[in-house]
Amino acid sequence: MSLKWWRGPREEPSAATAGPASPAGPSGSGATAPEPADAPDTQDAPDTQDTQDTQDTQQDGTGTHDTHSAEVVTAEQGVGFAELPTEAPRTGPLSPLPAPLLTGLPTGLPGMRADGGLLRGRWIAAASLTGTSHLLHGTSGQDVYRYTATHDGSGLVLVVCDGLGSRPATAQTGAGLLASHLCEAAAHITGQRMAEVPQDVLREVLATGNAAVQRHRAAVLEPLTDSDLAATVAVCWLPLPAEGEGEDEGVARHALTGHAVRVGDCNVFTLARGRYEAPFPAASEGPANVVTAYLPCEDPARVAEYAPVALAGVDAVVVTTDGLAIDLFDSPSVRTWLASRWSVPCGPARMLDSLRYRRQGSHDDRTALITWSAPLDHIPRLEP
Repeated sequence: MSLKWWRGPREEPSAATAGPASPAGPSGSGATAPEPADAPDTQDAPDTQDTQDTQDTQQDGTGTHDTHSAEVVTAEQGVGFAELPTEAPRTGPLSPLPAPLLTGLPTGLPGMRADGGLLRGRWIAAASLTGTSHLLHGTSGQDVYRYTATHDGSGLVLVVCDGLGSRPATAQTGAGLLASHLCEAAAHITGQRMAEVPQDVLREVLATGNAAVQRHRAAVLEPLTDSDLAATVAVCWLPLPAEGEGEDEGVARHALTGHAVRVGDCNVFTLARGRYEAPFPAASEGPANVVTAYLPCEDPARVAEYAPVALAGVDAVVVTTDGLAIDLFDSPSVRTWLASRWSVPCGPARMLDSLRYRRQGSHDDRTALITWSAPLDHIPRLEP
């Protein structure tokens, strides 16, 4: 995790007025204070006014994707390798990126991971990119995503974990273990219990995953401590129609509500017609990404936050680590860009490209795990 500080309203830096980009530290952003914004964006939560975002985006020049292509193609030339062009926006004064340094850690994660496909009739797509802070210093990214469906078919489970940067050699191991054990525990969730006590069920999932990581640490990873494997996490359960039930009946039965629980600063967003909502709040002014809650720990119930996820009229649900969540909260151009890319179900390459934007002060790993609301089980499948 990185340490960031905002002295005033959290705003997007302007290419016209902001100073030189701050160098990134080894575990996160080097930005320690905000730069003047090109247009005010004073929302405390994601978009509440489509017109404001449109105005902001037009002013920073990121509304038209074609304006970025030529610039991005040549932006990182001269470092000895070729990369595919992208239309992803570039916001604020940005220095050319040097050649990335790969980690020599045997526990390091791949720099790019992506998925896209059907699970129980729902399209799921995910991508995770190692942040420039890690690539500049040869350390591993620490974000992990996992997904599963419950054994009874009642719901999908989306999980993201983010290892703490203060443990660069081991936290990604903890994030991977935690995400896998949480998915294993969540697969046993039943629709009946979620209808009765969703908050208790998800807290039990956290407790079960937490205990499994601690057992693994004690059996295999001595002399590591819980803090050596520390990771923040978000778990989101989304209802599916029961087998043999029509889509409308299934939606009515679950009252158009999903459920989420988190420890730390990962987040969940819903996307509807280009507008975002978040059941968990953004960090307020002052220190951000100063993580005080993580797993594994001795009392996961004490540090867990629960929130219902309203699904009426929602096009997609997005579960993210903090590196992407901060950009969604703070940047009109990033919100507009991602809403356009995620307006339809994405394949893996499109998901990776959606996260290739550059924004001053955005140096952390980026991870998004998405499912779209409309069932896609009509897609034809080839015979093996």
